[in-house]
Amino acid sequence: MREKLFTLTRSQRDDLWRRYKQTTERRVAERLHAILLLDEGRSAPDVSAILHLHPKTLKRWIKLFASSGVDGLCTFQYVGGEGWMTTEQLALFTTWLDDSVRSTKEAIAWVEQQFDLEYSESGMRKLLKRLDYRYKQPAQIPSKADPDAQALWLKRYSAKRGR
Repeated sequence: MREKLFTLTRSQRDDLWRRYKQTTERRVAERLHAILLLDEGRSAPDVSAILHLHPKTLKRWIKLFASSGVDGLCTFQYVGGEGWMTTEQLALFTTWLDDSVRSTKEAIAWVEQQFDLEYSESGMRKLLKRLDYRYKQPAQIPSKADPDAQALWLKRYSAKRGR
């Protein structure tokens, strides 16, 4: 039988279980679950198979736990980018957006003209979402509908259907 990689104290185990049960973040729960399974005496290959993890991922989590503890497992080091526009440019952009309803393509063209920055459509949609602007689907309204012609068609259609 293999020797356990580490042994948690009762309070550490209780703290891990509490965090595991209370977390809403699936990635954090997987990490905590892996450590709890290892503490039970399961081998690293068994834990990798149970959680469907690559062995290198599990090793990375074990090293993270050994160096940073539970807090290291529960935090992610990813930090998003600053964005291309400065705060002054964003203020001008939001002022321009608030003037009237705009399309994504109009926003891309305006930013390129004003600030010489090129955005893709998906990038502009993400920027607009980050600035708390929402897409609103316009309702379709038939253009140039003739009510008399529609009534005549409905009358003929109903007669064909036997109503």
